[in-house]
Amino acid sequence: MQNNPLAATIDTLEIAIWELDLDLRILSYNRKAKEIYGDNVIGDFCFHAAAGLDHICPNCPAQKVLNGQPSGRSQHSRVTAIGKPITIDHTATPLKNEDGSLRGIVISIVDISHLKNIERELKIHQHHLEELVLKRTCELKESEFKHRLLYEKAKLQEELYHSILHSSSDAIVVYDTVGQVQYFNPTFSQIFGWNLEELKGRHIPFLPESEREISMQHISALINDGTPCQNFRTKRLTKQGELKDISISASRYIDHRDQPAGMLVILRDITDQIKAEQEALKVRKLESVGILAGGIAHDFNNILTAILGNISLALSLTEADSKTHKILAASEKASLRAKDLTQQLLTFAKGGEPLKEITSIEDIIRDSAGFVLAGKNVRCNFNFEPGLKPALIDPGQISQVIQNIIINAEQAMPAGGVIKIDCRNHRQEPQDQINKHDQTSLLEAGDYLRIRLKDQGCGIPAAIIDRIFDPYFTTKATGSGLGLAITHSIIRKHYGAITIDSSTDTGTTISIYLPAAASISSREPLPRPRRPEAEMSPGSVIIMDDEEIIREVVEGMLSAAGYKVLQAEDGQEALRLYENANRSDSPVTLIIMDLTIPGGMGGQQTAQKILQINPQAKIIVSSGYANDPIMADYAEYGFCAALAKPFQLQELKQTIAKALSS
Repeated sequence: MQNNPLAATIDTLEIAIWELDLDLRILSYNRKAKEIYGDNVIGDFCFHAAAGLDHICPNCPAQKVLNGQPSGRSQHSRVTAIGKPITIDHTATPLKNEDGSLRGIVISIVDISHLKNIERELKIHQHHLEELVLKRTCELKESEFKHRLLYEKAKLQEELYHSILHSSSDAIVVYDTVGQVQYFNPTFSQIFGWNLEELKGRHIPFLPESEREISMQHISALINDGTPCQNFRTKRLTKQGELKDISISASRYIDHRDQPAGMLVILRDITDQIKAEQEALKVRKLESVGILAGGIAHDFNNILTAILGNISLALSLTEADSKTHKILAASEKASLRAKDLTQQLLTFAKGGEPLKEITSIEDIIRDSAGFVLAGKNVRCNFNFEPGLKPALIDPGQISQVIQNIIINAEQAMPAGGVIKIDCRNHRQEPQDQINKHDQTSLLEAGDYLRIRLKDQGCGIPAAIIDRIFDPYFTTKATGSGLGLAITHSIIRKHYGAITIDSSTDTGTTISIYLPAAASISSREPLPRPRRPEAEMSPGSVIIMDDEEIIREVVEGMLSAAGYKVLQAEDGQEALRLYENANRSDSPVTLIIMDLTIPGGMGGQQTAQKILQINPQAKIIVSSGYANDPIMADYAEYGFCAALAKPFQLQELKQTIAKALSS
């Protein structure tokens, strides 16, 4: 499971995990799976990667899931990638879509070689003990001999079971028929906190009320009908009151008269697994919203380009003190607010990257807080550590993060109050030195900036705190539910982390971790130095865009500045116009081309062909996807500048000046 936002969390598990598609091909894996099977298994069938077979393994747990069972489990002998023989216990669990249909399978693989070794050693011990018993009792009467032999074998069998139970990494509990504890192993004490002396002969007080009904159904079916329970996901309380996610497998055992004698219950702590699954679901939700939001924002930006461009052009043609100028200025201001809205939607766009530069985080925090709280009855107390490191960030996106959090804090304090903002340098240690339940364990080791914002508001109820980053989840009558979801997406794209601690007594504290510039200089290219802007000079310009209304408004802007404008609907037409113009007395000075042309050759491919004709050609890339990777790193693709839609006349002039001076 490489290179995704869940890899760090899943890699902390000592359980090997494979994600399979419905053809049993391996889609992803974690660190433990790599140790056992190697790292060249993506796309391979699980039975080929694990056992070298060209057909499904006998008693395959994944096949059981495909056949409609809720889960599957089996044990096999295998050889690891380095040739070491092992014994594995693996469980298959279905991955389902929101409509309940099966979309894949998760295989959890546990190395139980050490248990098998213990079992073999005990069998050898049993054999030796039987020989000793036979030798010691050879002179006894036949009845006494049989009695002693049965006693010694029973004792040895008890020792064998005791050893297996003690060495198990799962919690194991033995109950009588009325649910009273007869025995549990040390792992149970490690997970839940009780010792055997506290609970023997009693019921375990770890069943939360929310799980009581469904749990009692399973217990009743097990005791009355002997129906076993396999991998039943539920929740249980520890002695300290902590709620843990647990997978339960249980079976009934019988006495020498074939009568039910009690229950054997195996409890596996899957808290980390559930958190990883929830994080994966959250990421998939954000990506789904991103696909939709990116498409809507792109189309809306094309419309806004025409609106804002025409207003900007009209403003340049009217007197500043006229009534018409004031109306147009108000319309331009409204259009710019619509532009800000599409920029928020584009934050979700799949594949979008921040436009990063080295900057002072202190300036961004102060400016963002001042903008949001202007005229409000809430103020900020700032505490910035001396010697604060710079950050390599997208200033606009991080400003949006700070504003979103402060808006929520201000709304949580309707009677007014203080927001404490603390910012300091933070050193993240390697993951093996960090509490694996801490969300900051998703961070790579290195230097970070920790921004902590604490309000005095009403706090976030525990029942919904896990949902606050979900898109469109809101508790406000007028809220959109996008603010914190956008915040989460931005921080994730900056290789950072965000944590929340909230109480109805003390308010809410949000901590943001952003990489310091020095710690990511090897991973992120440093921003290019800004070139001095040049004055616009008349000449011929090609405008390539599939939207006629955009070509018309840009031609109006450029014509007013003295340029001769040629329009092209796609890349093929732009190439033809460029070649014809260069053969004439009026060669092309500049080309502005849309990045995406549906059904035609777009900006990236067209730019490559033009640069083959003239490596010195001046080309500006334009797109409604402002966060497209090409827009973020345009020079790597041969462009001189990038122009995000929608834009005003002044932005167009500045971008042209920058391109001509490059």
